[in-house]
Amino acid sequence: MRKLSAVLLFATALASGASMTGFISDSSCGASNGNGSAASRECAKNCINNGAAPVFVSEKDQKVYKLAGKEVKAHLDYKVRITGEVNGDTITVTEIKKAD
Repeated sequence: MRKLSAVLLFATALASGASMTGFISDSSCGASNGNGSAASRECAKNCINNGAAPVFVSEKDQKVYKLAGKEVKAHLDYKVRITGEVNGDTITVTEIKKAD
């Protein structure tokens, strides 16, 4: 019961506009491009430029989220802190900036 309560509390916090740190990747490669390597950053750019949708990969658990809201293509070169509302596997982005 405690575990379920903790999960529900976490989900509620995210749904109300929490922040997560991670990388913008592409829907073709997902979590495999969810890191800061030069090869992953370049691959994500190429895939997105060729029509794949941008996605967010959480640094904490490598979970892949679809993105809605703000444009994120300008943030492909570095780790980001993304703030928004989570609904299932989609984040509606309210703010995105370079992570510290």
